[in-house]
Amino acid sequence: MRHPRAAVSLASASAVLVVILAGCTVAEPQAAPTPTPTVETVVQVSTTGPTITGTGPTDPYPGVDFPLPDHARSVTIDFECEGGTNFHIEVGDPMATGEAALGGTCDGITSLTWPVTENTAQKLFVWTPDDVEWTATPHYSTAEFIRDQAITTECEAFSSVYSAFSNADIGFTEYQAFDEAEWKRRVDAAAAELATLADTSETTMAESFDALLAWVRGDGYTPGAVLHDTSLIDPISDTCNTNHSPLILMGEFGG
Repeated sequence: MRHPRAAVSLASASAVLVVILAGCTVAEPQAAPTPTPTVETVVQVSTTGPTITGTGPTDPYPGVDFPLPDHARSVTIDFECEGGTNFHIEVGDPMATGEAALGGTCDGITSLTWPVTENTAQKLFVWTPDDVEWTATPHYSTAEFIRDQAITTECEAFSSVYSAFSNADIGFTEYQAFDEAEWKRRVDAAAAELATLADTSETTMAESFDALLAWVRGDGYTPGAVLHDTSLIDPISDTCNTNHSPLILMGEFGG
């Protein structure tokens, strides 16, 4: 037989439990915290290849051997020469890969960078005057060469403008394909395109576009002027080449 006091105590305990539960809000189940994604740090690997030396231009074909390691996605060449003359370098076949020949002035070390893809031929071509001694030290990297898309777009647009100026000059002065009135019409149309490009430019070429526009509407408004004075076009071409989005001119005359 159960002891009465024990029964009372149990009943009281049950009542207390009911009161406690009645006064509490049952907590909703909490979702497990979402793990923070782990960001992997990509380590860029850079290696230096053997220095190549020469005097004067390399033979156009086949050039000199230029081994590219498997990890290379870009290559920077430290090119050193003296004397103040100009030089140009090609890695592989830029025309086939849509890249550019790069150059500079022989006044110390100039660093120049190219993309490296599966289509990059393992050859190096150098153009300098015959008596110029030079060295080329390659630095290969796993870092991809990233083209500036704004520069690429503006270089494509300027290619069309420059082609129009050139075809106007060549057609009139060399082929006599049309008269001066047609030359003026063509130049004016190209200048209008250049003005639009200058107004909308988002790159460092904006100033060069403005300078060229002022010239072709002023002192350069002469048949043949664009063909014989490229001093205002060279800075634009250099920017496009460095970005490996070179100017591509469409010729209307000649073979």
